[in-house]
Amino acid sequence: MLDFDIAEMLTEDRPNRYWEMLKQIGVKHAVGVLPRWFSDWRMHSEDEPWGYLSLLKYKNMLSDSGFSLVAIEDNPPMERIKLGLNGKEEDMDHIAHMMENFGKLGINLWCYNWMAGIGWVRTSTHINSEFGKVSGFRYSDVENAEKYRIRIERSDLWKNLKEFLDFIIPIAEENDVKLAMHPDDPPIPDLMGIPRIMNTIEAYDKLLELNRSGYNGIALCQGNFTLMTDNLPAVIRHFNRRIAFVHFRDVVGDKNNFTETLIGHGKTDAYECMRAYNDVDFDGIMRVDHVPTLSSDDATVPGYSYLGRLYAIGYINGLRDAVNSLS
Repeated sequence: MLDFDIAEMLTEDRPNRYWEMLKQIGVKHAVGVLPRWFSDWRMHSEDEPWGYLSLLKYKNMLSDSGFSLVAIEDNPPMERIKLGLNGKEEDMDHIAHMMENFGKLGINLWCYNWMAGIGWVRTSTHINSEFGKVSGFRYSDVENAEKYRIRIERSDLWKNLKEFLDFIIPIAEENDVKLAMHPDDPPIPDLMGIPRIMNTIEAYDKLLELNRSGYNGIALCQGNFTLMTDNLPAVIRHFNRRIAFVHFRDVVGDKNNFTETLIGHGKTDAYECMRAYNDVDFDGIMRVDHVPTLSSDDATVPGYSYLGRLYAIGYINGLRDAVNSLS
């Protein structure tokens, strides 16, 4: 039987009406970011965003509003680690300190990525669709974009990743914090002159072999993974218990040209995916992700409209109940 926590990404610096809506539909868990807003009028903070006091105040704010903070999907600066630059030891120490604070506060999941220089990219954020405004990516739109002045070989990204895992996994184990590697978004091998390494099923196999600890896990963002395979349920069964975190969303198109859409209207068989999570006894954390902006709704961050996310949460609940009733 499926027994996982449905959480929602809460990035606001104070409670709002959406938080009230979430409580009304039964959401009790939050995925958060590092709180960079706890500073006074001088822009002074007594602690870094990954420091104990900042995280404690953030956790308490969520708890006072009815949510438990179960994961952080954010990180201190990591570019020097990914690129193997001077100063990487300082950045690794910051992450070690963050993990220790997670352990003290009972935050047991950290979602990170290995995209160097540039993070997730969309070339359009207000595409008209039958479901409202959606975001999308078209590789032809970035082919002529300026190239980033970062020079690194793919093999060095792998070498730096292994060094990082060998450093951080023992600390994660000691503090009971699972790592969940998010895929490159979009899952293409190069973007604007920078190589990327986490964009195939084989790459994730290699990741898990780099360090076989159960704390070295996967953030299975379905919108990305479905662009890597034609059989996402089989991939879920393949990675099995190494899946620590799920972003349940969908897209139409391919990795070079796609748009995001409502769950149930993309290239993924959502019900079969939920059956696969049941087959592997998934008991991690699942959240909704990029959704359309429906009519009359507003998305301060494209892909994170209120109504679209409420729809997706209801869809996930329905899928889970359907699978459980037939198990």
